[in-house]
Amino acid sequence: MTFTATATSTSTLSISVSGPVRSGTSVEATASVTTASGVTSPASDVTWQSSNPAVAVISAAGVVTGKLQGTAIIRATSGGLSAQASLAVVPGDPATVTIFAGNNQSGPAGAVLMDPLCTTVKDAAGNLIIGAPVTYTVTTGGGTLGTPTTPVTSPDGVAVSGLWTLGPAEGQQKVTATSPGATPVTFAATAR
Repeated sequence: MTFTATATSTSTLSISVSGPVRSGTSVEATASVTTASGVTSPASDVTWQSSNPAVAVISAAGVVTGKLQGTAIIRATSGGLSAQASLAVVPGDPATVTIFAGNNQSGPAGAVLMDPLCTTVKDAAGNLIIGAPVTYTVTTGGGTLGTPTTPVTSPDGVAVSGLWTLGPAEGQQKVTATSPGATPVTFAATAR
């Protein structure tokens, strides 16, 4: 009679990666092996993988770069062991202000336009940024803006200004919307 047995590893693999990661920035993931006796050492020959490369990519060296807002599972394998960790990617720094609504209105000179000026703020990857301040400033035409003139982007990602009162002169008038670090955008309206 022959008996057989299979030895199983009592070592475990663990991943360390700090998050959340801001879009456009990178952090280093590390993998370590802990033996049955409790000795922990860096893992060797680690193979890295991201479950969602559109959200976060990871290099062969374990450097994770955030892309689109969301969650990705970072996986590591080494010597037959595997481990995974969840990593959240959040929006990065403001890069652009985009017109959402309120552009190209028209009305009599000195009149209050019907629609507020609305913008979104996005990072370099196109993620909407919540809570970003947007300052609306009349740049031509001599009109005024009602409050708020510096709203923040809402949970829907939109910053809504007060109503625009056109200046006394006929013709095109403009308002510029700016957010710190982002490329501004200009609204136009026609006074007739």
